[in-house]
Amino acid sequence: MSNAATLPSESNERIISSIINLVCPQCGGRMSEFQCEGRCGKDWLAEWEWANQASSKSRLHGHVARSMR
Repeated sequence: MSNAATLPSESNERIISSIINLVCPQCGGRMSEFQCEGRCGKDWLAEWEWANQASSKSRLHGHVARSMR
């Protein structure tokens, strides 16, 4: 997965979306829970937790910033 043309929040959302759809964000292989069954065989649990945490923090931060205007 290339992050060159995406913002950090887009990258988090892409990871979340891919895992929800059972598609490996790295190689595009099929996933079972958080484990890629494709070429890379990566366990995505840690990235899933990080992406969800980072995504909810950015939504919360954006909400706070808008409400302070």
